[in-house]
Amino acid sequence: MSYEVLAQKWRPQNFSDVVGQEHVTTTLKNQILSERVGHAYLFWGPRGTGKTTVARIFAKAVNCPHRLQETEFDATTTAEPCNHCEFCNDISHSRSLDVFEMDAASNRGIDTIRDLRENVKLSPAACTYKIYIIDEAHMLSPEAFNALLKTLEEPPPHVIFIMATTEHAKIPKTISSRCQDFDFRHLEDQKIIERLQLIANEEEVSADADVLALITRQSEGCLRDAENLLERLIASTGKDLKIEAVEQTIGLGSSSLLRDLAVAIIERHLVKGLKTLSDLTKQGTDLSKCLDHLISHFRDLRLLVIDDSLGELIQSPQSDLPELKQQAERMSVSRLSRIIKILMHTSRDIKQYGYPQLQLEAAFIQLNSLEEGAHLEEIVSKLSALERKFDEAGISAIPEMPPQRSLFSSENPRDTRATSNQRPFPMRQGASTTNPSDLAKEATGRDSDKQAAISSSRIPNGSTRSQMHDAVCSLAELPSFWEEIKSKLPMKISRGLLAESVLSVNAPDVVEIACSPASLPIIMDTDKKVITDALTRAVGEPVKIALVVLDTVPEPERPGKMPEETNQKTPMMRKVEAEDDPQLKTALTLFEATVLETQ
Repeated sequence: MSYEVLAQKWRPQNFSDVVGQEHVTTTLKNQILSERVGHAYLFWGPRGTGKTTVARIFAKAVNCPHRLQETEFDATTTAEPCNHCEFCNDISHSRSLDVFEMDAASNRGIDTIRDLRENVKLSPAACTYKIYIIDEAHMLSPEAFNALLKTLEEPPPHVIFIMATTEHAKIPKTISSRCQDFDFRHLEDQKIIERLQLIANEEEVSADADVLALITRQSEGCLRDAENLLERLIASTGKDLKIEAVEQTIGLGSSSLLRDLAVAIIERHLVKGLKTLSDLTKQGTDLSKCLDHLISHFRDLRLLVIDDSLGELIQSPQSDLPELKQQAERMSVSRLSRIIKILMHTSRDIKQYGYPQLQLEAAFIQLNSLEEGAHLEEIVSKLSALERKFDEAGISAIPEMPPQRSLFSSENPRDTRATSNQRPFPMRQGASTTNPSDLAKEATGRDSDKQAAISSSRIPNGSTRSQMHDAVCSLAELPSFWEEIKSKLPMKISRGLLAESVLSVNAPDVVEIACSPASLPIIMDTDKKVITDALTRAVGEPVKIALVVLDTVPEPERPGKMPEETNQKTPMMRKVEAEDDPQLKTALTLFEATVLETQ
């Protein structure tokens, strides 16, 4: 008889032997016992977790006629196959005519599915059910999935489909919705160790707990990978497995060097870390695996720093737990998190760019310069203490800036006179600044007069009292603020109708605005209302406006030219001159027009 590898030899033959997938096997056994077997199943999960194995056990269980368990007084029906009858033996050795295993990776076309659709119509040759196990189902083409759709939804009563895949997202929703989903999960480390220990005992292999823990970490939750690695180590070093030989075989380096490397990072000993890395390289160590080991080591330390009770979750051997706790006492969660993040970025860069030794050296230099960060609560407490010291000394931490004067500010500039010595409007000639009390009395008197006037008369044009409190200048000072007031008006008025205007005050409550003769006829009542409201807000009291014709319109200097020179002007030159004409410029701005051609 030919040699049989451990993964095949120790492949589970009934539901009770399946490791770590109790949530799947329990449901399937209950369906078999209650005779509520579905017509289509979808097994999905990581590689090597038992998807195809469970599919074969299920195929044997539904077709086994001897699922009886003898008790002391009676025989009861179970969901486990007997593994002794002809049907179970044929299915276990892939000889059954009614159980078909199809690799979708190499049979992904529509022709294969067409043949399958024709065959499902035939009755089973010997078994009760005809089982179709489609492995790597996500590799089927879209056309093949479409061809399978109707058959999968309503197969003959004697047909059961079982599809297995490692990429559930690639299965179309139309397919997965017609199947019963069962998710297979990564196996826990302790369960893999127990399974490996059972195999080692039966195969007469000597392996201590550290060796089995190391094999388990390399398998990443995949039992099949762990069994294959165990077989490789037995073939390489014999049946007496030692930790040093195992590390050398898998290219991990010695445990002492890996431990020294981790200690060098913890103690910020850069020279020691670089020398240890060089020694690992000389031994032919796979630096990618070495980096994975470091990430796992600092992950265990972070768990112990968070809480000692999390020691059950560490991936390192339990014999290393006292040493890990000593190292964890010298670290903080924030520093460990940053170390793990840097190492993970280094692992990504090695896979993408190569140069593992160079990448690791750069990572160690960065880790050596990594300082402990301060907690947010500590920073806030220090700032609060500093603020209290400023308050006790009577010092303001934020310097007060003088209020900026603006015509249309949301704050009332007049209110700032109570806390500022600055005058909110320009000084008149002859005013004295030597007596601040006189200035305050003068301002207060003017404010009271204006408030009395506002309360005794109605504000024209729909103005409100809130607009009155935005006043920043008096009526006599209005001409000096005219350009600023005009800039806040709509563009049609500021740059069109009143582009060349001049404001003057000739009566107690009448403001004359002189504008160009071309603009005066086209100023509407709505435009006058906008101008009046702006002036009322500026002075804080009702204002009447009168529009008059501007006596002189500034003319651009036109140097005298000979007729023949004028005739020599290009169309572009004439266009520029036309656009610069004051009266035409007003019309162009008002109607948002442009000069197209001049004659």
